Amino acid sequence: MPRRSPFLVTPSQGFSRRRFVQGLAAGGVLAGLSTQSLMAFAQQGATVRGAAPVLRGNEFDLVIAESPVNFTGKPGMATTINGSLPGPTLRWREGETVTIRVTNKLREATSIHWHGIILPYQMDGVPGISFAGIPPGETFTYRFKVQQSGSYWYHSHSGMQELTGMYGSIIIDPAGPETIRSDRDHVVLFSDWTDEDPMRVFAKLKVQGDYYNYNQPTVFDFFRDASRDGVSAALDKRKMWNEMRMNPTDLADLSSATLTYLANGVTPAGNWTALFRPGERVRLRMVNGAGNTFYDVRIPGLKLTVVHVDGVDVEPVTVDEFRFGPGETIDVIVEPRDDAYTIFAQSMDRTGYARATLAVREGLQAPVPALDPVEWLGMSDMMGAMSHGTSGAGMDMTGMSGMSGMSGMSGMSGMSGMSG
Repeated sequence: MPRRSPFLVTPSQGFSRRRFVQGLAAGGVLAGLSTQSLMAFAQQGATVRGAAPVLRGNEFDLVIAESPVNFTGKPGMATTINGSLPGPTLRWREGETVTIRVTNKLREATSIHWHGIILPYQMDGVPGISFAGIPPGETFTYRFKVQQSGSYWYHSHSGMQELTGMYGSIIIDPAGPETIRSDRDHVVLFSDWTDEDPMRVFAKLKVQGDYYNYNQPTVFDFFRDASRDGVSAALDKRKMWNEMRMNPTDLADLSSATLTYLANGVTPAGNWTALFRPGERVRLRMVNGAGNTFYDVRIPGLKLTVVHVDGVDVEPVTVDEFRFGPGETIDVIVEPRDDAYTIFAQSMDRTGYARATLAVREGLQAPVPALDPVEWLGMSDMMGAMSHGTSGAGMDMTGMSGMSGMSGMSGMSGMSGMSG
């Protein structure tokens, strides 16, 4: 039984952990409702599910505002773009000049950073560095020539707005012929959501860095180590981690203790669905727009051919699974034959997952895998190949070998650090 911090607050009565982790079947933005209707929906724990629109062309108008949301049964407020979470997918073309007017209807300053886009520094959207930010009630016009193609994303660089929903995808079509052949194209943007005030989450972590880690070593783990490796080795192992003020399950600052994992703004229970016809080559533009979560992504029953990483075409390589972190984009080609598949993205700490469905029609589902066992770190993970003296005696030095899920991708070993 994982040890729980005495400071952790468990979900209130009637607010089950399953609902907290998997969300409501219709979790999302409460849009287009009257105040009276919103209050009724909030009381019932119900929501209206929407999809991020795709905006094309050279001129765009984006409005930043707050919108009521309900992902888990607890009503809250999100920072939205044009009333959607994620924000609209922007589709540009290489070589053209785009004009994006961003109006701030928040009570605080805001900004949009165009992640990975080559542009004049004044248009980069980082307050205090490239521009002053967008004050409440004002409009800022971004204008720049598009000099690249591929899959990218955009997000706020102000306060904690990215953690409260202010992000979206960018697709840039090449000036010439498409370099990657596919019959169908879908964006799958993974993110994470907390019902807590992000500043409150940050304050908790400042006081206790493992506040949300429910997978910490227990006395039962010690007895297991002692039985397997001997009491002396088990004591040495505990002593080493204690001296470093670390623990072998320190895989993420946040976990499903506070996070609900989303695919295109939809909870696992909501089951966002991408459609295809049998025999098609389907391009899935995967974006990690999470504020915290590293995802391990797989589609049981399908091979994933990685063709594009962080806006750059790569030599195609076929894998069963890949890992990517916040800010990264990875495009894969799949060739589905069955009627439905689960797109499964589990958090690196194995406390929860985002999921979507690839299907021939709405309403279909495929089996959802169980979460993989929690991986424990070894000294080789924490310190590399350094010598650790006798304090590490008896430790399993194999660590997390193979955990990256990128078997067969030796030429892409730097993928997990490319977000910049």
